[in-house]
Amino acid sequence: MIGDRSDRTTAPRRRELSDLYATVLEVVKRYRGVARITRVSYGAGMPVDRLRTFVDRLLALGLLRTEELDGRPVYDITARGQEFLDTYWKMRAYVEVLEPPLEERGRRRR
Repeated sequence: MIGDRSDRTTAPRRRELSDLYATVLEVVKRYRGVARITRVSYGAGMPVDRLRTFVDRLLALGLLRTEELDGRPVYDITARGQEFLDTYWKMRAYVEVLEPPLEERGRRRR
């Protein structure tokens, strides 16, 4: 039934800032040095204008690098960016082990 409390327990969790950064890095990594902003936008599921702020932050932190290809910027992940992803996935695995199952979370809210 739509609007039933059980619908809320199966809803995907909201993406945290670290999740968004990791998603952008994963998409850029997939394109192996030729990731254009629109491709990353589609892959990360966020609008280009919002994505630009994330890309600028990742560039400033040294997790991404940019080059010009055919007069337009393309992005690639740096070694430091890969290190971030490795650490991110390890931490996600630990957090998932500590989080209660969806069924339990739904019972607590009632």
